Amino acid sequence: MRFRFLLLSLWTLSFAQDNPLRVFVNLTQSAQIAPDIYILTLTISTEADNEIKALSLLGRIDRELSQLGLPYSGGGYWVDRKCFMEKNTQKCEGFRAQAFYQFRLKDAKDQDLILQKLAQMEGISFSIQGTQWIVSADAQEAKKQELMFSLLDRATAFTTEISKKLKRECQIESISYDGPLLYLPTYAEVKGISAPQPTKDLQTITVFMRLSLVCK
Repeated sequence: MRFRFLLLSLWTLSFAQDNPLRVFVNLTQSAQIAPDIYILTLTISTEADNEIKALSLLGRIDRELSQLGLPYSGGGYWVDRKCFMEKNTQKCEGFRAQAFYQFRLKDAKDQDLILQKLAQMEGISFSIQGTQWIVSADAQEAKKQELMFSLLDRATAFTTEISKKLKRECQIESISYDGPLLYLPTYAEVKGISAPQPTKDLQTITVFMRLSLVCK
């Protein structure tokens, strides 16, 4: 009876050692990246005696800004009657209009060219809704690829080390990535023709890896 128990114990131990062991590991890799796009958001307002003149002014603004050769999006606008209450009676005199622009600049100093151009135009007013440094999608993707390859090197090194520790032959079974997570720059408002600029702080980008190993 004792002999049979010994054989059964040895068979169980051998079976456990032959059974593949799976190891799951989470790795992260972070790096700093410099913002490369300066966002300038503007609201431009004007007033005119009639709707056609208001639209013409907005069209002239758009042409003048286009001549600067700086990339922007937006250009959406609205035109409405200029109404007010007087002695409990609504009165309307003329029209008012607004247009909205967002410039994406590689050099923040170019904002002064935009503001100077607008300041020289008669019959309009403008306000800066906000400025912000951001990391472009292309720069994010390039940094993401760099971090992914760095994580892959770490995963390969980890696989070698855990094989030694467990005294088994471990191989990478699957890899999945999450991210990148990017901490955005601080929002700031500016006013004036020679406008101040928000600090171009380095941003942190992080990529996560989930690693599955099988050890035999």
